[in-house]
Amino acid sequence: MTAFAGLKTRDYGERTVVEIEAQNVDFRNCENIKAAIHGIVTSGKKHLILNLEQVGFMDSSGLSILLYCKRICEESGGSIALCCLQNYVNNLVQLTNLNKSIDVFTTEAEATA
Repeated sequence: MTAFAGLKTRDYGERTVVEIEAQNVDFRNCENIKAAIHGIVTSGKKHLILNLEQVGFMDSSGLSILLYCKRICEESGGSIALCCLQNYVNNLVQLTNLNKSIDVFTTEAEATA
């Protein structure tokens, strides 16, 4: 397990779970999270699973993080998935149709299987 600013990572073979350790993902912490995820991907971990279990609120800046992750993972030949979404974040992902382009799993175990 590795820790980045506000993130914890766990490796499962080629996949890396990135757990965001913040109740709110918004304009106040979005740049730090993006920079940390950029560091993870440039270190060679390109198949990411974002565990959002602790995230109870996300604004448009948070959505931009998800899109940024999708772009940089795909540009490096990798993939992105989401897991453990709380109701508010799950509703936001569905409302914006992100679940059509990013796989969403109920549990981390399902995402890493």
